[in-house]
Amino acid sequence: MTTNRQLDEQFVARQRRRLEELREELEQILRGMEQDQSSRGESEGDASEHDSGDMSHQMFTREMDATVGLQTRRRLEDVERALQKIEEGTYGVCDDTGEPIPKGRLEAMPEAIRTVEAQQRHDRVRRPPR
Repeated sequence: MTTNRQLDEQFVARQRRRLEELREELEQILRGMEQDQSSRGESEGDASEHDSGDMSHQMFTREMDATVGLQTRRRLEDVERALQKIEEGTYGVCDDTGEPIPKGRLEAMPEAIRTVEAQQRHDRVRRPPR
């Protein structure tokens, strides 16, 4: 088991609290989006009642919601993984390379599970350039 020797117990405990708060916030966002989507579906009703501008706006809103929802779910997955890493004793160690994640990165983004370089590689693989 690899550990990040730059991180003391107090820092990790503080990060755990931040991650738990962030998890609750992200879950709340997702619940709100689901409620909005449900109520919007009820209010949109029959598509034949709307002009093309209304339909374009509805499509745009649904696409934006889908994008935000995907980003929120991915961030929540990272939060869950970071909390798991705290339990494992590997918090602050890159999932891909095993290298320590700089403390400054963890302070700015407590759910970071990769170094900046590894995250950039991961993002390129997940979303290839157009």
